[in-house]
Amino acid sequence: MRIDVARNVATPTGKFNPMKRSEGRHDKRLRRRDALPHILTLSQNPIEERDQYDQAEAYFNHHLHTQNRELSEENLRLKKLLRENGISWTSSQSPSANPSSAKRSKRGTSIGARLTRASAKLQGPQISEGRQLPTLPTEIQLMILELAMTSEDAIVDPLSKLTKQHMTAKELARGNQIAIGFLVTCRAYHVEGTRFLWEKNTFIFTSHHALRRFSTVPLRFRESVKEVTFRIVAKYYDDEKRSHSVNLNGTRVKLRITPRPKEVGLSTRGYKSYSWNQIADFLDALRPPFDPSHNKKLPRPRLLPNLESLRIDFVNFPKDHLDFPGHDLHKLASHDLGRTIDELMLTGLPRDDQGRKAHVDLVGLLRDNGLVIKASTTFIQQNGTLTVKKEAPLQTRVIRAWRAIAQEILDLSDDDDGHGLGLHHGPHGHHGFAFEIPPAPEQIGHPESRWKKRRTVWKRVPISRDSKERKWVEFSQTWGTQMGPYNADLDDDDSVDLICEECGEVHDPMIDHDF
Repeated sequence: MRIDVARNVATPTGKFNPMKRSEGRHDKRLRRRDALPHILTLSQNPIEERDQYDQAEAYFNHHLHTQNRELSEENLRLKKLLRENGISWTSSQSPSANPSSAKRSKRGTSIGARLTRASAKLQGPQISEGRQLPTLPTEIQLMILELAMTSEDAIVDPLSKLTKQHMTAKELARGNQIAIGFLVTCRAYHVEGTRFLWEKNTFIFTSHHALRRFSTVPLRFRESVKEVTFRIVAKYYDDEKRSHSVNLNGTRVKLRITPRPKEVGLSTRGYKSYSWNQIADFLDALRPPFDPSHNKKLPRPRLLPNLESLRIDFVNFPKDHLDFPGHDLHKLASHDLGRTIDELMLTGLPRDDQGRKAHVDLVGLLRDNGLVIKASTTFIQQNGTLTVKKEAPLQTRVIRAWRAIAQEILDLSDDDDGHGLGLHHGPHGHHGFAFEIPPAPEQIGHPESRWKKRRTVWKRVPISRDSKERKWVEFSQTWGTQMGPYNADLDDDDSVDLICEECGEVHDPMIDHDF
């Protein structure tokens, strides 16, 4: 008696086994492939799963962050106690328990005391030997402070430790972007400088942990953030020593693999990826953070309540290599955060069925009449850093601009009995028509349209992927696509295209078209 390992069936030795296939040339290749586990075959794709080691490390670091915050609050209380008793906490001056025994200048100000605006006005320009107050007007000081706290480039992962593998060589060599030392000069500079820091800069987040830590910024500053960039670098793990190479826009790239030990028990083993779940974690971080002082009777504000423009850079998302996005991405983008922003740019999204599924889900973030921009791959992670790729023409489209026309058609089609055309919601009918959610505001200052009958929408679109300069582009309100040169023969009312010829209902005319 022997055991057929392939079928797990016990058969008499030497006798015919009807369940065992005849071993041909194909079966021999399979046995040779199984005998060489270090060779990656083309059909082997990673399993989408959050890495337990990364999650445990993030939880550990978050615990330390909480301890640091408690220690900082304790230090502030101790400093306040020392200040109230006239004792300096600086090392350059010996402490004095008696306020009256501290050295004072001719004007009666203790040496080493904190400098405030009130003391500056009362004491004049000279308060002690060798120390002078600024003689510049307050307005000039604020202008200098604003320039010092404003960066020309976006700040990467504020309040968090930088990850070198998620940055370009230019960003790593950039150095300090702002003069952060101004914030510890005095209380007035700290208050004004903090406001400039969060209101005058743009930010890039390369991990959802850094985005969650942004919730420690007071709400009044987070409300001023209008645009943000997510740089999502797909991560790959393997418990076997083997290399994985993929094709990214014509470039053969060897993926950066994080080794993991083989798990014990029934845990999933082998080649894993953290890609689509990472996008869901980024979006989850945008949900309302916890605030113990918030009124429980009112809805909690999101992390960035007034966010208008979002850019997502997908890094190392190969075509036909990843699994399909899970339901979490659709729930977060189209429901929890649905119709909350006006503009969405997606770069590096793979052009396959998986990428199209993610695109459909992410477009749910846009309000009606919102603008979606698709661009080529921006970065490729290679040799420990990110490499910037050459730009390609942008693809733009206005999302759900047809809804306003559809509402007019429905209103006009109602007869005396209140019956008229129906409304087909398409694949997302469970969302409802949602006219109660205001659309993206109309952008003013655009040129006059040459189209007389066709209804159009104007949008300011970037001239290239990484450019801040914009130009006016005209889109069809019915189809959402960019209008071509004016043609009098095509200048007709195309709103009738919203009425389906098959079902007679009103729905998105682009429902069966790929973008």
